[in-house]
Amino acid sequence: MMTRVLVIGAGLGGLTLAHALIRAGLDVRVYEADDGTGERAQGYRIGLAPPAMEALRVSLPPRLYELAEATSGSLTGPGLLFDQRLTLLGDDLPGSEESRAFDRQVLRQILLGDLDGRASFGKRLKSFVEGADGTVTALFADGTRATGDVLVGADGGNSAVRRRLVPEVKLIDADLCGVMGRTPAADRFLALVPGRGTMVKGPGITLMLGRMQFGREPCEAAAELVPGLPMPRRESYVRWVLLLPPDHPAATMPGREDARELVLELIGDWHPDLRDLIRSADMSGVGRSKVHDRPMPPWQVGRVTLLGDAAHLTPASGGNGAGTAMLDAVRLSARLAEVDQGRRDLISALDEYQHELLERGNAAVEAGKRAMHMFVPAAGAR
Repeated sequence: MMTRVLVIGAGLGGLTLAHALIRAGLDVRVYEADDGTGERAQGYRIGLAPPAMEALRVSLPPRLYELAEATSGSLTGPGLLFDQRLTLLGDDLPGSEESRAFDRQVLRQILLGDLDGRASFGKRLKSFVEGADGTVTALFADGTRATGDVLVGADGGNSAVRRRLVPEVKLIDADLCGVMGRTPAADRFLALVPGRGTMVKGPGITLMLGRMQFGREPCEAAAELVPGLPMPRRESYVRWVLLLPPDHPAATMPGREDARELVLELIGDWHPDLRDLIRSADMSGVGRSKVHDRPMPPWQVGRVTLLGDAAHLTPASGGNGAGTAMLDAVRLSARLAEVDQGRRDLISALDEYQHELLERGNAAVEAGKRAMHMFVPAAGAR
């Protein structure tokens, strides 16, 4: 009998898992708490390193991978460091030129393709129950339920699955606050980011810039390569993030829908090109990052497991978290395929996956913490 997998969460990791399981011949259903596929406040541009690209390639149908590649952007060239007057201070910021840039929402729309009704929205998980008959049932807030052989929590940092599976692990403030925005890619703004990224160091604050220059405009590329796939029209842009130390007065103001005026106040004496970049933004907002209060510990292996940020919430990842979730998806799908083929039992397969997940995920969290300390101003540094 075909293994039935319930995936809670239709983010990048959960959808990659769904495709990998479909390619392996398993029965999978995805349940997302959001009411629809509209834009989610999870950032704009991410970078995927070669291992994550390979995870996408082996998981997606060829035409969807072709569309993902076609719409991605280059991350080649130097990583530049400037002061607030755009005086060059260095050209060797860390980063891989082999990575590719993706718009998070465009990539999610691609991953939602070819699922043939397997994804349901407006399904907020209320609880789950492992049955004596070797099944697990997900109970949703709308009164519906779904039963399978395995349940995977791929529902992000605030995971409802993790809160029930590993309740001792809480979220804490990561001492990271930022204002993020997206500015249409005029030539003068693209010139600020000639390579894989640009950092501008000002007194007590840091501005990070990254270009998202689509290889092909997503809507047009989708119409040719995957006809019928819904895709927003999206022009190239520069993604910017103003990072603040945790004790900065602006760090206590999360939730503002449009934060351009706040940023313009903070960089009032910076170079005019930087001020114009912020002034021309079409989207921006303030937010604080959170992390788990400890490395994720092992849990009692059963028919419920975790994937991505639900298990290893990475601060300031810039694609580190998404890429690691995709690697989780490939490894989990391989273990479950072995079960489906009768080559091993489910519990031993999930035990092996959990070991791999914790080793890989906790390492990704530590890498994120090191990056945060490198890029974020220290408290009291103004």
